[in-house]
Amino acid sequence: MCRDMPPLELAIQFHGHICPGILMGVRASEFAIQHLQLERDRDEELLAVVETNSCGVDAIQAILGCTFGKGNLIFKDYGKAVYTIASRDKGRAVRIAQKFNSNRSPLFNRYRELNIKDHLTPEEKTEQENLLGQVFESIMTAPFEDIFQWREVEFDFPAKAEIRRTLQCSVCGEGVMDTRAVISETRVICPACHIDKGGE
Repeated sequence: MCRDMPPLELAIQFHGHICPGILMGVRASEFAIQHLQLERDRDEELLAVVETNSCGVDAIQAILGCTFGKGNLIFKDYGKAVYTIASRDKGRAVRIAQKFNSNRSPLFNRYRELNIKDHLTPEEKTEQENLLGQVFESIMTAPFEDIFQWREVEFDFPAKAEIRRTLQCSVCGEGVMDTRAVISETRVICPACHIDKGGE
């Protein structure tokens, strides 16, 4: 993936296709970059707290460079299209929340209806493509405040990610990070085996 691509192209290439969710993530990412005057993350200068695991998060990863692997993408499973982007260097953070009903209209509803159908007729496929073009235009040209609300927030920056020891689980034999293992005087157990054995 070429980092010199425009943000929209980066997000689409990373995600694999265009959809309303990825476009919302692009708008949120671009706003954070502009508002906080950011550059793409290289070594955990940025952090993103995301409250959903839907499409928009792929834009956050592709555009801002916040990823699970680097430890600067924090997932809170709240089911909300909310992204908090924080800069260590600037000591600032912005919380961006998609407004309720921002994508509720006959246009979005029909696109969603076609998108969840198992089989589309040739006419419906053409309609779906046309609607996607309209959805794209609607999201990418709308004033930011029409689809999102935002505010600067206080942010408690965690320590940067550490490289941890890997221990061997005495039940399954697989490696487990030492901070996740259940350790007793006699053995090491990974969380999955600990749960399977009823917390023994």
